This record gives sequence, structure tokens and C-alpha cells, in this order.
Amino acid sequence: MDFLGSILPPAIFAIMNITCGLAAVLMGLAFAGGDSAAERAAYARHAMANRGDAARGRAVFDDPKGAGCVRCHRVRGRGGAIGPDLSNVGGKLAREHLIESVLEPSRQIVEGYRSTTVALEDGRTLSGLVKDETADRLTLVDAEAREHPVDKREIAARRFAETSIMPAGLASGLTRQQFADLIAYLQTLRQADQPTPGSGTIGPVQLPPGFAMEKVVGGLTATTALAVAPDGRVFVCEQTGSLRVVKDGRLLPAPFATLSVDSQWERGLIGVTLDPNFASNGFVYVTYVSPDPHPHHRVSRFTARGDVAEPGSEKVLLAGDDQRRLGGVVPAGHQGGALHFGVDGKLYVAIGEQTAREPSQRLDTFQGKLLRINPDGTIPADNPFFSRTRGKYRAIWAIGLRNPFTFAVQPGTGRILINDVGDSRWEEVDEGFAGANYGWPLSEGPTRDPRFRGPIHSYPAASIAGAAFCPGSGPGAFPEKYRGKYFFMDFVQGWVKVLDPDHSAQVETFAAGLTRPCDLAFAPDGSLFILLRDAWVIDDKFRPHTGTLIRIRHARGDAASADRRGGS
Repeated sequence: MDFLGSILPPAIFAIMNITCGLAAVLMGLAFAGGDSAAERAAYARHAMANRGDAARGRAVFDDPKGAGCVRCHRVRGRGGAIGPDLSNVGGKLAREHLIESVLEPSRQIVEGYRSTTVALEDGRTLSGLVKDETADRLTLVDAEAREHPVDKREIAARRFAETSIMPAGLASGLTRQQFADLIAYLQTLRQADQPTPGSGTIGPVQLPPGFAMEKVVGGLTATTALAVAPDGRVFVCEQTGSLRVVKDGRLLPAPFATLSVDSQWERGLIGVTLDPNFASNGFVYVTYVSPDPHPHHRVSRFTARGDVAEPGSEKVLLAGDDQRRLGGVVPAGHQGGALHFGVDGKLYVAIGEQTAREPSQRLDTFQGKLLRINPDGTIPADNPFFSRTRGKYRAIWAIGLRNPFTFAVQPGTGRILINDVGDSRWEEVDEGFAGANYGWPLSEGPTRDPRFRGPIHSYPAASIAGAAFCPGSGPGAFPEKYRGKYFFMDFVQGWVKVLDPDHSAQVETFAAGLTRPCDLAFAPDGSLFILLRDAWVIDDKFRPHTGTLIRIRHARGDAASADRRGGS
């Protein structure tokens, strides 16, 4: 049963497109009503919304009349050896990737594991994976795990196939509940040490009544941040240097821009925002860590020409510090990177302290700070430390932060809330004030020390991530109770929570069961985009193309939007 490689982007495992299978299960089957996109989507929705029973799922995995996966895949020493060992697949793959790989095996086939089709001189055609090849012979393995040795002198033509040898329709012999049970079992296959952050989260995704989640696109690599344009396009940062564009529900093949980055650990392309006048000027701002001539933060502006950056349009607005000189346990960690416009028209940029701690309290480095500059890169004279600093350090607006991975600006009021990733004790939501000192490394979490400003909300250490204020309008606007509230999430714990900025003790869970959420943003229509990603690039489990953009809508909002379109 080749359910883990052919759909999964080069993402996941290069070993995961080895096929085995049972003809009765894999061939000639269809979903009720046909093997349609609608039926596959229904199976996917059911598995995302229902936890499933892992014990029953194991039976499906083992049963030749069910899925029969054990015939080809080994789990903790049990099973066949044709396919890859799945003993830790649940610790490596997100729930949505497992679902996709079962339902659409040919959607994306990992290079190196494409099936091969050979046309023979006698008119026969064979297709399968190349098991062995010598100068004289070729051995193919077909969808029923049968071997076909071929004398190369008999081959008239040979090519890679564009489809997996595991046909679509794998789940067709299962009920939707059996399919959910199978996914539940696969998610339990994980090693005890669990080296990948966030991989302990097991769905299903839980949402309040009236809300629904949909996948927009997959195949993203190491996502870090996103920004939504007024026309609905979504700009997505890939840590490895590409700024991607999702348009009309499709990931455009050509990146908006590809930057030369140092992508070690948490470095890379780590922030994006759009100019308040983007519709007229096309300005796109990014934060990234450049390797040239040494690792340092760089804030740049590009000009859009359609869906790509105008060639040569990069303007470097601000260059950060040489990270080699600032120390740290892991200097490539704690990079921050978020940037957003305030209601004052200034550009705010969050920079982490690269695990060096002490620089957060200094005024001769950007590390551990929130910065404020003009859109052209000049520095406002009313910045709070302007008279106490020189040169570029006059951009410092607030100090004493550890790793301000994200922050958000409340429309209208201009209020800034900052998500500061904690050490061993606290994750913080801090309110931004000019000249504020948030205490790191001298203080963390709630404090009575008059020198420092404590958080308006904190919780035990995990990894706080995305931030956005819920808009009050839009055809798909969320219900009144959410409007104006602050949405934030946790990368490790997989939830999204809602905080009332005027009553910060009022915090409630909005969503749970997400796998490694890293950023979120509201769309012009009021719906909510969320980025999911795999491990950080430093992690030995990292694979490219494993990121996903999902969208959460409210049913009443969808109905209202349809009414405005005339019910279409």
C-alpha cells in the first residue's frame, strides 16, 4: 500500500513512494458515486473532523479485505519489507498529509520514486518501480508486488510514468469512518522521544459550531509568515528564501521573489507585509537573514509587477547586526522577523535576541527589540531612544524582548500586541508601548518590577506563534463576539485562542488539533488563513514542500457572501 509518498511533496520522505498493493484493494475500485474530487474531499473532511479509533484503524491496516497495508509496510518489526518502515510516520507527517497521500497517490510523485513504463518489442507494456537494474536487465515491481525482469534488448521505449503505480481509489473499499480510523492509527505511529516540535498534536481539528476548515494549497516549504492583499492574494514566506503567491486558490509556480538567505535553524525569509497603499504602489516589505557578507537581518522593499517582483526593485531599508559578534547558545535561533505597519504609517519590525540574552537590554544592537522606521527606511525623529542612540540604532522603539516571533496592530486604535516566545517558564502576549522594556533576560512572565512592563497574558512555556485582530466587517465576517479580538496560536500545542484586549483575563480556545501552526491572517472577506509547517530547517526531520495553507470560514459568512454574489 503506497499511501505515503506519491502525493506527498518531495516534502516528506524520499523513501515514501515505494509501492506495494493488493489488486482487490488497489485496482478498479471507485468511491460511491465515482472517484470524484467531491468524494475525496468528503473523505478528507470526515477524517479531519473525526478523531477516529486507532485500535480499529490498526485492524484496517492489517486486514487484506480492508487496506492490507501490513503486507508491504513494516511497523516495529511487524509486516512486509517492500514499502518503507512506518514505525514513526505519525511523528513525521501531519494529519492532512497522511490523508492526502492515501486519497491522491499521483498528485505529486517524489523524484527518484516515479514508476517506469517500458514498451517491449513484442508489443507488451509494463509499468512499475525499478527494483534492480544492471547493464543488461531491468526488474520492475508492479502494483501487486509482482516482479517483472526485463531483458534490456527487448525494450523499444522507456519513460517515467506521470502517475503512481498505486491507482487512485485506495480508500474506496473503506467507509469514511474506517478511513478516519486508519488515519488515527497512522498518527499513533511515533517514537517516544518525538524530536519534531509539534508532532505530538493529533487531530481532529476542533472548531466552534458554525465554522468549517478547508485546505487552500499544500506543497509549501518551511512556511514562516503570510500577508493577505486587498485583492485576496496571499503572500507566503518560505524560510528557504522564496516569497510565494497563492491566487484564486492556487499556488503560483513562479515565486514573487527568491532571496539569497541564510536559512539555518530559524534564520531565512521570516517576515512579510504589504504597504497600506499596496493597491496603488505595489510595495511589498520583507524581513530576511542575509548571509552576505555575514549573517544579518535585512528589511527590504520590493515593487510588484503583477504576481512577481519587478526585476531590480529591491531596496534595502535597514541592515541589522553581524550575528557572529553577538554570541548566543544557538546564534541562528530566536530571529523574530515579523513586520507590520502601524496606524501612524510607520513600519514596525520585530527582531529576536538570537539566544544571546544580554543584547536585549542594550541600545547598540537590534537584537531583542521592536524597531520603528519610515517606509523609505529613514528613522522617525520621535522614536523614544532617538536622542540616546546613534545611526541606525535610533530605529529602536522597545527593548527587552526574547523572540518576538509575531505581533499585530489593531485597526483603528493602533494598539500593538506582541507574541514573545518564552524560555522555560512563560509565553507572553505583551502590549507595545514606545520606550517600553519587557525585561528579558532579567525578567520573564508576570512581574512587579517597576523597571519592566509585564505581559497582559501569559501561559506555561510552549511556543506562541501567529497574531491577528479579527476585523469587524467583510462579507464573511466572524460573529460579533470575535470582532476586534486578538487571535493568537501555539506552534507546539496546536491551538488558536482569542483574547479580549480590553479584558485580557478573558481568553478562550477557538481552534485545536492543528499541526504546527506558525502564522495567521484575516482575509478581506473576514475569513481566517492559517499556515501550517513541518519542523524547522535545522530539524533532521525537515522535508521541503510539507507546508499547508488552510482557511477557516463561518457558515453564516459564507451564506452572506453567496447572497452578495447572487447565490452563486
